[in-house]
Amino acid sequence: MYRAATHLSGHLFLAPLMLAVIALMAPRGTLSAQTQSPQQVLAAMEKCRDQVIGGLSFSEKMKMKAAMSAIENKPEFVAANNAVKNAPTLEAQIEARKALSKVKLDLIAQQDPSLKPIVDKIRAAQAMVLN
Repeated sequence: MYRAATHLSGHLFLAPLMLAVIALMAPRGTLSAQTQSPQQVLAAMEKCRDQVIGGLSFSEKMKMKAAMSAIENKPEFVAANNAVKNAPTLEAQIEARKALSKVKLDLIAQQDPSLKPIVDKIRAAQAMVLN
């Protein structure tokens, strides 16, 4: 009995992640950013980005990676990234991540205009989660 309980408790850290996944699997329109927990909103934002990037070709992924490398030291990106790191609450972190996402996508599109269609797909996917 003790062994089973110990084994189960080792997986309890997955509970918030599972809740976020369940929330994302809910029928469209039932959960908005206003009714999701901060953890669910953050997980949904990342999932949207990952889904778009997961559908890219190897060449497109390499172009995105090159653009990210080119912008990572730009002052706007550094400031937005620091705002995420220094956010005092989860709600503040969500707002900071929204701002970081906007800055990052703007800079990527400026760095390589051929990536604008991908940037637009990421924005559209995240907008569905955030509205």
